[in-house]
Order: sequence, then structure tokens, then C-alpha cells
Amino acid sequence: MIRHQVYFDTLGSMKEDSASWRVTFAGLSVLRLVDTMIDAGSAIDPAGWAQLHSVRSAIEAVNEGDPIRGVLTTVFEEATKRGAIDDTVCASLLAYGRSLDYEASWGLATDVFSTVAKLARPEKNARLAVEANVAIGGAARRNGDWDTSARAYSQAAYIADTMGDKPGVLTVQVGIANTYLAKGNLPQAETILDDVIVQARDQSLPDIQGKALHTRAAVAHRRGEHAEGLKLAHEALHLIQKPADRDFVLEDIAVLFSELGLNDSARDTHLILAATGQTKLLRWTATLNLMELESLDGTEEAFDAYAKELADLPLGFWIRSHYLLFLGEGMARFGRVEAAEKVLREAISFAEANQVNEVAFKSQTALSAVRSTPRPAGPFVAPVQWSPQEIAPVIATISELRKAAVAAQ
Repeated sequence: MIRHQVYFDTLGSMKEDSASWRVTFAGLSVLRLVDTMIDAGSAIDPAGWAQLHSVRSAIEAVNEGDPIRGVLTTVFEEATKRGAIDDTVCASLLAYGRSLDYEASWGLATDVFSTVAKLARPEKNARLAVEANVAIGGAARRNGDWDTSARAYSQAAYIADTMGDKPGVLTVQVGIANTYLAKGNLPQAETILDDVIVQARDQSLPDIQGKALHTRAAVAHRRGEHAEGLKLAHEALHLIQKPADRDFVLEDIAVLFSELGLNDSARDTHLILAATGQTKLLRWTATLNLMELESLDGTEEAFDAYAKELADLPLGFWIRSHYLLFLGEGMARFGRVEAAEKVLREAISFAEANQVNEVAFKSQTALSAVRSTPRPAGPFVAPVQWSPQEIAPVIATISELRKAAVAAQ
């Protein structure tokens, strides 16, 4: 099998010498340099200096404003300076993989993380080996490759357990819970997460506790326990430090605002994240939720604008399945019955093919409603399980973040 096949496939689908082609080619060039050094067991010999020049030229061809250029430069410089692919080089490769993951290039990210996983020696650096396999698990899951994801999580769990890496074990469990959540197995996800939350709290691991609380909030949301989900997400927000991870918590808070009828607070949060989110996945998710919000508010022109913006983007299976569902539901609300039926049938087929079971079920329900002449939704009625006082602290937090975002402009 050709190494880094996904890179060749990706390059083949791009216009040669475009900005995206150059950054992908530079990444492949760096990975092939790493392969050469591993195969040789040492630094590049004098006859191989032409390859070094070629790799450097490929990196320098990437736009200066592209953050991946800096990440690839670090990998290249660390590898050539050390004359070997050691843990430091592997750490810089992980950073490259994360950059790809943030940009929703999940197939490429999985390839990079897999390269690190093959190099990492658990007996020497268990944390690196666990981190690489957990990263594979997440990127492969987001790419719809369930089998690769499951194998990586299994390997990460084995290494972490064998080496006594308790934070690693808990991190793997959160990843596995996210897989159960993605497939719609809420009881299994909830059981795992509740255990992780307790253990992380007892072991003073706030970041892991925060990530578990965030996913637990998503479980509550899917169960229809929106006020509880909002409180859990708010708690997670105060524990998670990484900006990109905090963005995703904020996005889920915005969705929960919508579920509770607080559309103005939801819209404010979505708009901030659609403009300032650190990852493509987050910006696309925020835009998708704005699209749904406009359909709920009956703003047809804005709904169509967001739908058009998302239509041709490489959204990935998870967002694409929700996009089709929200698009079909929105069309139905605006009386476009035939178009809604067509899109919802596509949503069912796409979701079933990618094992997004909840979206498949919701799409089938929406299609049945369209076919039975749906009635307009009634006015929002606050559910009995929450009161304005319960969620006031969350609204206050978002208000402060909105003020900070405006002040920074």
C-alpha cells in the first residue's frame, strides 16, 4: 500500500498550484522526509540534500498567512536539527495533525496521527502514544471511519491501562463516549461520562472533567433535558482552558438557548462563533445553527443565504447529515413541500449510510410530517423543568463574552 495515499487522492482532486494544493503538497513533502529518515535510521546523507531543498521549497510556497506553514516549518527544522525522528519531532507532527483536524481535513489528520502512533514507543513515552491514538480516534470518527476510530481508541485504552496512565484512561473514555453519542446510544454514553466526571473530579483533572461535562451536556440536550444541559455546559466552560474547546462549549450553549426559546441569546452566540471560531468545524456548526434559527423565526431570506453558504462546503458526514435535516425542515416551514420531501429523503439515505441514527430517525419523522400536511408550530411555552433564575448565570456569561468580542473589534 502506498504511504499517505489520502494525500495523493486529495492532491488529485485539487487544482494544481492552488493555495490548498500547495499546503497539502508541503505536508506530504514533510511526511515523506520523515519516512526517508525513519527508513535510513539517521539524518539525510549528503546525497539526499536535494530532498531537503525540495521540502523547504514546498513549505516556502505556502502562503505566509497560513498557520500550517509555521507548523510544517517546525517539523522540518526539528527533524533536520536532531537528525532523527524523536519524541520532539513527533510532538510537532501531532501539532500539524491538530491543525488539519481544526480545518476539518479529517482524512489527512488521521494519516498524520497514524504516522505518530506508529513511531511512538509506549514504554518510552506512554502519554505520546495514548495522545496519538486518541487523536486518531477523534479524527477518524469525525470522518465517518468508525472502524479506524474504534481500533485507535482500543489501542489507546490498552496502552494507558498497561502503563498506569490514569488521565489517559479517562481521556480515552470521553472519546469512546463521544462515539456512542454520535451513534445515538445515549444510555451507554451517559454511563461512561458520569463515571469519568466523578473520577476526574476526585483526581483533580479539571480539563478532563470539563470535557466529560461538555459531552454529558450534549447527552442531556439529546434527551430533551435542555435546562440541565445548559447548566452542565456552563460548568464545563469554567473548567476547560483550551480556546478551541471552549468555543465548542459556547456553541452548544447557544443551541440550548434556542431549545429554551431564548433566540436572541442564541443568535448572539452563533454570530460571534461563526465570525471568530478557531476551527472550520466550529464556524460551520455555528452557521448551520443560524440557518436553523432563521427557519424557526420565519426569516426566509436569511435562511436561504445560510443554506447557500453551506451547500458546497466539505462539511463532513456529521454536519452534512444535520444540514440536510435542517434544510428539509426549513423548506417545509416555508411551504416548499416538494423540495422538502426531496431533501429529507436525501437526509435519510445519507444519515443511514453514515450510521448517524438519530438524524435518520428525525428525518423520517420530519418527512412523515410533511406528507401529512404539517401545521405551523405554535408559540413557545416554557417547560416546567426550568425557570429564568436557573439559567440567568449562563446568560450573564454570554453577555460578558459578547461585550468582550465587541470591544476587541
